Amino acid sequence: MHLKASAGGVDRYFNALNNTLARQGVSATAYGFGEACDGTSLGPVNKPLMQRWKAVRKQVVPQRGKMLATHFALYALPAVLGRRWDGHVVHFHGPWANESKREGGKMHAVLCKQMLERAVYHRANRFIVLSKAFREQLCQGYGIPEPRVHIIPGGVETEKFHPVDMVEARHRLVWPQKQKIIVCVRRLARRMGLETLIEAFAKATVDHPDVKLMIGGQGPLRDELEQQVLNAGLSKQVQFLGFIPENTLPAVYAAADLSIVPSSALEGFGLISLESLACGTPVLVTPVGGLPDTVKGLDGDLVLQGTGTDHIAAGLRGWLEGTLRLPSREACREHVMRGFTWDRIARQVCEVYREAGWQSKS
Repeated sequence: MHLKASAGGVDRYFNALNNTLARQGVSATAYGFGEACDGTSLGPVNKPLMQRWKAVRKQVVPQRGKMLATHFALYALPAVLGRRWDGHVVHFHGPWANESKREGGKMHAVLCKQMLERAVYHRANRFIVLSKAFREQLCQGYGIPEPRVHIIPGGVETEKFHPVDMVEARHRLVWPQKQKIIVCVRRLARRMGLETLIEAFAKATVDHPDVKLMIGGQGPLRDELEQQVLNAGLSKQVQFLGFIPENTLPAVYAAADLSIVPSSALEGFGLISLESLACGTPVLVTPVGGLPDTVKGLDGDLVLQGTGTDHIAAGLRGWLEGTLRLPSREACREHVMRGFTWDRIARQVCEVYREAGWQSKS
C-alpha cells in the first residue's frame, strides 16, 4: 500500500490500522510505497511495476512465527508466490478487476487482474472484509469458503475527525455562513453516482436556490461533471473543491449541514460516511453494498430508497422541507464512538491474525 494516508481510503485504513496496532504494543512491520513515516518504504510509488515487485520480493520475506497481512493483490503477489508463510490474512477492500471493468477498463487488463487476484486469494487462509456485501463479493466472485471470511468494519481516527464549530469551520474554508451546504467527498469516477447526484440536486432545489453543493475529490469525470453543472445552470450552486488534504477534511465535514454518499455500485463499506458522522454531520447514503451498515442503529431515514435521481432528490427535498428526520450532531458522534473506533477495530483484527497463525508475545 501507500505509506501516505492521504493517497486514498484504503491507504487511510492501512495507515490507521498499523498505527493503532503499534500503539497497542503489537510488533509488526508495515511495508508500503512512498515516503516512509510510520512504516518501511519499498521505494517510490511511480517506479515501474517490475521494480516494485522486485522490491516486495526482496524485503517482504517469511520468518518463523510471523504471518503476512496483505491489502492489495497487486503488491501481495510477489510476497506469496513460491513461499510459505505461517499464516496469510487478506484484507479484502473490493473486487479490483470488477471495479476496473466498471470504469471502462480493457478486457485483457480486467482478465489479468482477475487472475492475479485469484492467485493471491487462494494462497490465504483467512480474510477480513468490511461488510456483508464484500463477503458476498469475495465468496461468490472468487470461490472463497464463507467460514474463512470475517466481517470487521473500518474504523475512524476520532481524534482527527471530531466536531468543530460550524461557524469557525466555514470561516476557515471561506464558505458562506448563511446558506445551507451539502458536501459530497468522492473520487470523480463513474460508479460514485455523482452525475445522478447533480441531476437530483437540480430537481430538489428548484424552490431552494440558496442551497450549495460542495463536491470534493479528483478523478476522470471532472470535466464531464463540470459541463453537466454548466448545462444545468447550477454554476452558482455547485462548487468543485478538487483534492482535499486529509487535515482539511474534518473542517469540510463540520462546515456542512449534511453530507451525502450517492454511490451506484461496488461500495463495500463507506468510510467517508463515518468520518462525516464523527465530525457531527448527518449523512445520507444510497442502499448500496455496505453503506447502510455505517448508519445502522442511528436512523433508518439516512438510507435513501434507491440510487436513482428521484430517490436522491426525494431525500434532499425531505431534508430541505423538514420532513426527513436527521439525528443531532451529538448523536452522530456518539454512533461512531460506540462502534467504530480504531482501538476496538484493531483488537478484532488481532483475533483473526491469531486464528491465522500469528504468534503474539502476550
